[in-house]
Amino acid sequence: MFLEEKGNFYIRIEGRFESSHYLYKYFADGSDEPHHGHSWKVEVYLTGKKGLREDGISYDFMDAKKKLRELIDTLEHTLINDLPDFKGVNPTSENIAKWFYHGLKSEVDNTGGIVKRIVIHEGPENLAYYEPSNP
Repeated sequence: MFLEEKGNFYIRIEGRFESSHYLYKYFADGSDEPHHGHSWKVEVYLTGKKGLREDGISYDFMDAKKKLRELIDTLEHTLINDLPDFKGVNPTSENIAKWFYHGLKSEVDNTGGIVKRIVIHEGPENLAYYEPSNP
């Protein structure tokens, strides 16, 4: 029977936002990249700590989705460089992915899940992702 098959389950939630940034010391001469905006997408891959529950759900993502929305609202229509969390931090897609992980990990952990991967889409063609070493 199909229910006896072994494997892992992952849940994906996503959100979108519009914001701008520029990278510090981007060019060979040490100058900053020009300020520019993107249509961003963030994908969060989650898994439950205990496999499937009796109801067939591996992880109920509703609380994580609410927290993701709060984090997105922080970035929506902002210059990411100006946010307190990014003072002195280059707002690369990689660092933005780690920022989302940091913002989500406690909520997900407290509700029985694990954040496995954060994917940041910088427009429709480019992305970076972060997978924590010890989620």
